[in-house]
Amino acid sequence: MKDKMNMKRIALIMAALAILVTGCSKGKKYTLTGSLETANFKQSPDSLVLVSDDLPNIYTIPVKDGAFSFSGRVVKPIVATLKEPGKKVVNKPIVLEKGTITFENGYPRGTPLNEAFYELSQQVKETIRANRENQEAIPEALSKLYRDYLTQHSDDPSAVIALMSARRYMKPDMMSELIALTSKSVQNDSHIDKIKLELRLRGAM
Repeated sequence: MKDKMNMKRIALIMAALAILVTGCSKGKKYTLTGSLETANFKQSPDSLVLVSDDLPNIYTIPVKDGAFSFSGRVVKPIVATLKEPGKKVVNKPIVLEKGTITFENGYPRGTPLNEAFYELSQQVKETIRANRENQEAIPEALSKLYRDYLTQHSDDPSAVIALMSARRYMKPDMMSELIALTSKSVQNDSHIDKIKLELRLRGAM
């Protein structure tokens, strides 16, 4: 009798451990690394905050000797923001996805979607430089870049970051057209909701 009860207890313990291990391993691992310098943070906080509508918690990341590193898991790629504690402004948007994400010159790099946005950002900079003498041509030139990118990435999180970037350069009507190129999930992202509200107030949506 005692042996049977012991066997049941062992079975229950093993089942509980299996559930725990499965829960801990759920999702794909990402690692976020960098320094205050490579991430272009102007201040010297002793911690940073990682925030996302799709994360279960707000994560505080310690900064030691100016460097930081944090690992977690995501079921699918999501948009997150890395910022200084207490700051409301969006500082560093990131796509959290499988792999090691390393900040270089203010940009998250090293994983497919972060690399894709990095390439776009470099094309944007080059286009602005090429049209330095003709400022009025910049919005139209950039519009093509963003259109091409959003057509290819209409339903992934990097589209959210691309639209956040485009907001700096696009006229309201152009911005509305860019948003319309993306999927419903991108359009319903909280960052894009704020952009749409601004556009409505300006009569562009």
